[in-house]
Amino acid sequence: MNNWVEQLAPHSAVVVADAASDPKLVGAAIAEIGVSASEWAIETAQEIISAVQREFAASESPGVMTGREREAFEASLFTTLMALHNDTPAGEIVRPRGAEENVRESARQGVPMGTLLRTVWACHTRTQDALLRELEELFDPAELMPQVRTLNAALYSYVDLYVKGLTTEYQNELIAWSGHVPAERLHIMRSLLEGEQPTSTTERALGLRLTDHHLIGVAWQWSTRHIPDRQAELSRFGAQIGQALGASNTLVLHHDGLAEYWWTFSRLPDVNLDQVANDVTNPPWARLAIGELGAGLEGFRSSYATAQQAAKVGRKAAEGDFWSYSDVRLIALLSADEAAARRFVRDELQGLDGDEPKIAELRNTLRLFLKTGNSRILAARELHLAANTVAYRVGRASELLGRPATERPVETLLALELAHHFPAYLTDSMP
Repeated sequence: MNNWVEQLAPHSAVVVADAASDPKLVGAAIAEIGVSASEWAIETAQEIISAVQREFAASESPGVMTGREREAFEASLFTTLMALHNDTPAGEIVRPRGAEENVRESARQGVPMGTLLRTVWACHTRTQDALLRELEELFDPAELMPQVRTLNAALYSYVDLYVKGLTTEYQNELIAWSGHVPAERLHIMRSLLEGEQPTSTTERALGLRLTDHHLIGVAWQWSTRHIPDRQAELSRFGAQIGQALGASNTLVLHHDGLAEYWWTFSRLPDVNLDQVANDVTNPPWARLAIGELGAGLEGFRSSYATAQQAAKVGRKAAEGDFWSYSDVRLIALLSADEAAARRFVRDELQGLDGDEPKIAELRNTLRLFLKTGNSRILAARELHLAANTVAYRVGRASELLGRPATERPVETLLALELAHHFPAYLTDSMP
């Protein structure tokens, strides 16, 4: 038994509660190697995954992509330390569930096998270096070399086992995912949306917990040109958003030319989801809409419905590549009856409904003026203009409307918002 493993200790204020792994595995590690060594594993996993992410980002090469790499590596590190402690042969090691789940997620999200292997070997190299540094602190020079040789041999046999296992797991998941699994998950999602209650196997089939918090997104290609590996690109895009949001799980389902993202959170997120999602760079040919966060099964259904409404606005809009329901809920409601919305816009904006650039400029200035509570200063700041210029444009818009622009502020602003998002409402013939 290698008792030196028990002497490992973290160098920062890491505690067991910071672990990303399955609590059962953490408990087993504590029982086997102690609290101190377990905290060292948690700290080291955090540092190594962060280092690998930075390395891949600096080299502009694909790297950690599913958002579950820390859990996977931490679980593998716990397993490795327990095996080292007991001199366990590689053939007797049981691969941790967290690592296997990350491999399956990688296959589903289109992460190439080469990228996965690069991540594994990068983590292995840094683990070896970290443990060698610890051995240098724990052993005298005369005792060090035998320990180093034993450690290197054991680590190589363990990583070889991990690589063989993940390769098989990846290939099996890829076969399943390209076959019946996506269709089954899409069928389950549709059934839940139609009001069916989940069964005892629903969560396992979906790979997520329905009692969590849910956020639904929709991505689609707005251009008509051919995009190689479009589904894989949209899958990676959804995974990147999930990672940025801190989602516990990301499920991507493709159908009818769309990618639907299902992100779940084990606890209520403490970030602005709209802002974080918008900050992730879209593929240049794709647009994204997201719904509102919801809890439990009803929250999932609500998030799905609001995502679809935001996507409907985004598909009809003249410009923009990100659509959040919280931003366009009113537009979604007003545009649900398109014929009525067109009539409303034309009636309210008669005289200010031309498509000339100067008229469009007046409409936009008036829109921001009314939106900011009739504030020339705030509108001017938004438009990077002088307040007097805003006042002039509002006055000119009133002349064209044939009434003071502030006479019917609610109706006028709603019509201007519709015209801003859907300029065709002003120029196309009635449907």
